[in-house]
Amino acid sequence: MLKKLLPIAAFAFTASAMNETIEGYKYFMSGPTTDLPKSQYEHDAANTAMRVLKNRLGNEALPSLPSDNVTAVLQLKEWLGTDKLKELLEPDADEADSSWHKIIKDSGNGWKSSDARGVMFLPNVTAEVFGLWYLSPNADAANLAANPEHYAKDTVETSMSNYASQILEGWNGVTTNFTIPNFSTPNRTADPFLRPLPDFPIQQAGDKVLRDGTRFGVLHISVRDVEGSDYHQPINGFEVYASVWYQDGVPEDYLEQESRHEVIEIVNLSLQCQKDVASGNFSILGS
Repeated sequence: MLKKLLPIAAFAFTASAMNETIEGYKYFMSGPTTDLPKSQYEHDAANTAMRVLKNRLGNEALPSLPSDNVTAVLQLKEWLGTDKLKELLEPDADEADSSWHKIIKDSGNGWKSSDARGVMFLPNVTAEVFGLWYLSPNADAANLAANPEHYAKDTVETSMSNYASQILEGWNGVTTNFTIPNFSTPNRTADPFLRPLPDFPIQQAGDKVLRDGTRFGVLHISVRDVEGSDYHQPINGFEVYASVWYQDGVPEDYLEQESRHEVIEIVNLSLQCQKDVASGNFSILGS
């Protein structure tokens, strides 16, 4: 992986330093300042999720779980169910609310971003297909497996090209219950800090809002097709550029953990999109 975001030409031609083959598909990832494989980020997140869940479960009897911690956390979350997870993690969400309010209080007028970029080559997925899949019920269905620190996500289309999501997830244990009420075309008048990214034709952005109505962040997802020849690949691929913006009092570790979270999510969601399209479980005609 690459420790700094580079212009696309440089990103493409230094790819030998940070590429991974995951489930047989080629990925080129960047974002986190700590250069580790995606699997390491995921196992670290699984350790955090298991600690958070066991802390709240106390002495409650648990089902038999496999030794692999990523699989174990997923099976535990599925066993508990999203309603139980929301109830169980409410104290953690309360603590997270306090943390975000302190960050906002300690902030000035600036904003900082946590970023992750992934270029991938999947035989059945283009930028358009992924963009439509990401807004479909299939993405919500894949949420628990997309990241060990995902606990619940419910998305509805509120109007044409405008979506709202209720989400419970964590970043290194900062387990936050929030909504994105307005995931739609980026509003750069309201949020001038959002990067223009004119080469990305598919873009959606939305506020991250705590349960008391406080805006604590902004999510910005951008997607585009890429030429396989730029990455020495036999097929064309696509790129996902994910940014989450917070006010400038946010600790650097929060940004790093969010960036790792985004890498895990980009890979796992794109793999599930590939599976859904290949199996016929999702198509543009049916979306």
